[in-house]
Amino acid sequence: MPRPFRLDLGDGHFLAGDELAGAGPTYVFLHGLGSVRQGVKSTSLLAHAQRSGRAFVRVDLRGHGESSGTIGLVKLSALIDDVVRLLQRLGPSVVVGSSLGGLVGAMAAAACPQQAVGLGLLAPAFGLMNGLADRLDAHGQLRTSDGRSFPVAADVLADARAIDERSLPRRLAVPTLLVHGTADDVIPQQVSERFFQALTQPQKELWLVPGGDHRLADVADAIWPRLDALLAR
Repeated sequence: MPRPFRLDLGDGHFLAGDELAGAGPTYVFLHGLGSVRQGVKSTSLLAHAQRSGRAFVRVDLRGHGESSGTIGLVKLSALIDDVVRLLQRLGPSVVVGSSLGGLVGAMAAAACPQQAVGLGLLAPAFGLMNGLADRLDAHGQLRTSDGRSFPVAADVLADARAIDERSLPRRLAVPTLLVHGTADDVIPQQVSERFFQALTQPQKELWLVPGGDHRLADVADAIWPRLDALLAR
């Protein structure tokens, strides 16, 4: 069974997570905006790791769940730096990110290719943060897909606009699986299609799930064997 752990980040900040011992590389799961580490997809990946004898880690991103910080006040650059710190702690890892976690995981993988040996992007939220200001309501609130809303600070918006997503596909040097539902009403499937085409890494795969929604919970169990097969090529 996984055991809880805490990664101290300095200045009173920390990440709360669960880790399961096993063979490497470690599966690392990153959740989406407004979510937490314990969900359908992370639990499915945990079960896959247990069956495979593989190490597994999932964390609450800063501003979420049991980790420090406040959602809407945490910069995207800080989330990326946090995951880089986590990967440096873990060593070789297969990073799996859902929605915002996909964007953060991809950025972190590009920043530390020695630690990130594989990447699974589930409905990755490319373009979400760069265009975050356009998604706010008249009161400066952002509403998530599960109905939660919160204000977003001006410096968070400015930080998100400064993140270089355009060059990201060229900077990724790890095998990458993209999974996107054709009925995703949060992030259009074309986002993943364009990203896939721009990837210069030849070891890549795009799975468009017919009728799949943004959460992709219904096909979670089928994702991990695809990811393993891609990494084994």
